[in-house]
Amino acid sequence: MIALVTLLVSFRLANLARPDTVAPPSRTSLATARPGASLIGIDNFEGNQIARFWHPELHTATAGQISSAVARSGNQSMRFGWSPAQYDGTNRSTHAELATDALKNGETERWYGYSIYMPADQMADDDEPIVFCQWHGVPDPGEQHTVPPLAFYLEANNQVKVYYRASDVAITKYQQAPTSQKIIHIGSAIYDRWVDYVVHVKWAATGNTGILEIWQDGKQIVDEQNVNIGYQELAKPYWKIGIYAWTGKSKYAERVLYYDEVRIGNATATYEMVKPGQTN
Repeated sequence: MIALVTLLVSFRLANLARPDTVAPPSRTSLATARPGASLIGIDNFEGNQIARFWHPELHTATAGQISSAVARSGNQSMRFGWSPAQYDGTNRSTHAELATDALKNGETERWYGYSIYMPADQMADDDEPIVFCQWHGVPDPGEQHTVPPLAFYLEANNQVKVYYRASDVAITKYQQAPTSQKIIHIGSAIYDRWVDYVVHVKWAATGNTGILEIWQDGKQIVDEQNVNIGYQELAKPYWKIGIYAWTGKSKYAERVLYYDEVRIGNATATYEMVKPGQTN
């Protein structure tokens, strides 16, 4: 049974998708659940509403729902649905996502754990790409939006790629190209089962001091050390989960995926603190 969540309030792959410019409203704290100083946000989607640290970007009645159809742990997960019928030519209508706050007060580092389920009969073999997990920049006053500095893409032929980008100059023009970009092919999409991820990122637009580490199902698949990642913005990127169908097209009447076991840790967290599966 699916319960409707109450709504609370990139460059074509390498170079042509419109940037995601839907930013969440500002809040002063990230999470309400604080089991420790390092683990600052948890949502297992087991209640009848999402955690308070999320900012919904859900623009239809079925864009985001707490669902009992599948679950990584417990009995429920978060279902995201996006339909090409909802696309009205605006950036806003390409989203079915939940967003966190940006990092503030000089913070540059976070840990993220989560699990994703993609049903093959609503996701596989679609040539229209989507972003299903991203970290988005926050322009300083007088500056502009561009593509996310870190994002997971599901592309044609069921390929999953991670893009990370940096700019050593301010983003002063809309859709301004980053000064560096790296694309990491992490393999074919895995359908019809839960896939666990842990992402550790330390933002550093310059100086080659950034870090990007990614684990999939307990195996480290990305280990980027001493790199430039992110933009020269005071507030470091906010995290978004769900579906960003930036082309506005799909062969499916509805594209669907599920998230569960979300944990967010600060710079002192570890892999073990945020990895999915701890509530089984």
